[in-house]
Amino acid sequence: MTWSIVVVVGSVMLVALFAWANHNTAKRHARFENSDVEYALSELLSPDSHSHDTWDLFLSWPINDSYLESIRQRCIEIVRDCPRQHAHEDISQDGVRRVGEILSELRDRT
Repeated sequence: MTWSIVVVVGSVMLVALFAWANHNTAKRHARFENSDVEYALSELLSPDSHSHDTWDLFLSWPINDSYLESIRQRCIEIVRDCPRQHAHEDISQDGVRRVGEILSELRDRT
């Protein structure tokens, strides 16, 4: 009986921890600025980057700024339209080109 209480309480605490972390991540990403989006796009495009965690998080959470959110939506569309052709890629080369165009647009705007 005692072990089942410990398991239930532990499970509730774990769920609460993940809910809190997700809430904080959503708030942080909602406040993304041009530099944050530029970093996420650059990370995807960099041949030296071995981790695209920033890119993945950028795609996952909405942004309050309408222009930056439109970039995020365009990138989501690129991911959908240009699936990877090799296991080590996130998107196809055409998708990389399109993200590069968006990055240039973003840099020109700032």
